[in-house]
Amino acid sequence: MHDAKLEITTLGKFEVRRAGQLLSQDSSYRVWELFKYIITNRNTGIVPELALENLWPDQEYSDPRGAVRALIFRLRKSLGKASAKDQDYIIFSQGCYRWNNSVDYWLDAEEFENKAQQAFNLKQSQPEQAEDLLLQAFNLYGGEYLPESYYCQWTIPMRNYLYTLYLQVVLELMELLAARRDNAKIIAACEQALLTHPYEEDIHRYYLKALVNEGRIKQARNHYTYTTNKFYQDLGIKPSPDLHRIVQAAGNRHPEGLDLNNIQNHLQEKADNQGAFVCEVEVFKEIYKLERCRGERSGLSVFMALLSIQDDTQQNDASMIEKGMEQLESVLLNNLRKGDVIARWSSNQYVLMLPGLAYEHGEKVMQRIKNAFNQTNQYLTLTTEIQPVLPPDLSKLI
Repeated sequence: MHDAKLEITTLGKFEVRRAGQLLSQDSSYRVWELFKYIITNRNTGIVPELALENLWPDQEYSDPRGAVRALIFRLRKSLGKASAKDQDYIIFSQGCYRWNNSVDYWLDAEEFENKAQQAFNLKQSQPEQAEDLLLQAFNLYGGEYLPESYYCQWTIPMRNYLYTLYLQVVLELMELLAARRDNAKIIAACEQALLTHPYEEDIHRYYLKALVNEGRIKQARNHYTYTTNKFYQDLGIKPSPDLHRIVQAAGNRHPEGLDLNNIQNHLQEKADNQGAFVCEVEVFKEIYKLERCRGERSGLSVFMALLSIQDDTQQNDASMIEKGMEQLESVLLNNLRKGDVIARWSSNQYVLMLPGLAYEHGEKVMQRIKNAFNQTNQYLTLTTEIQPVLPPDLSKLI
């Protein structure tokens, strides 16, 4: 870049520099808010009255044009002249202020958009060049557009547009890297993208697949557990079953040619737990189907229980609920039998499968769990429900 070129950063932070000098700390807050508004609307004219209404809607001005004129004067003084033609960066014509697109400047959001669009156009015909452009665009995106002005309504359309464009860049890049089986680059890019976009499942999906393909199964499982907990804690939802299937399939990779004794030994190692079985909801659903069929065939009772945590303080503190759910899982593991099944159903609920248990015994188990939980929680309430999956056929118990 030319030393005298105006360099404007808007992605992840806001900075204006010229010849290495930071300009955006000079002058007042209002001057640079007006600059952000102008650069956001750089392809249209800025009507002074409308600019004030969008920027500071709660204030009234007896002379709005004079107020904007004074801010523009200070802004021009801070920016200086464009070196090549001694022109102003902000011009006035036909009753509107406009960004002077003919001067030499660099804007990260504009560069990001140009690189992305060039890459999309070349993806089919020149995939290698497209990949290089996508990587450049990917690295230009430092975060959301004008984060310091996050709650300003006028920033929302541009922020959403660039956010969507970034996701498209990431996914197009992942597709090209996956076609070349470049798992190392996929992993590095996903780790960077997830720092700013932790709730995008498509990025998690590429990341888990790349980890599995590299044989990093334990890391994939740990990441899936982390993602599940984060979705529960922050959003109150669980990730889609696709993520679980990737990790589950990785665990199903076994050597070929084993005899039945080898397989049983392997299964025994996997089943070597002393208490209740904790699983994901998708696994719980399969166990439910199995237990229901077995109950229909044998007539033995199978009970389900639902345990829900509520915040008595009415503050809806997600961190308090999450801590309570961790404590409840520990209580369940200490109080349930080997063969009982536990799954986290939602951000504040566990569901249990209790095979071969009489109703009155199930009620006692629920009471024991509630007593144990209440001993460690002053501000959370645990409620329980229990009901049969199928009513028992007593004739088959004789």
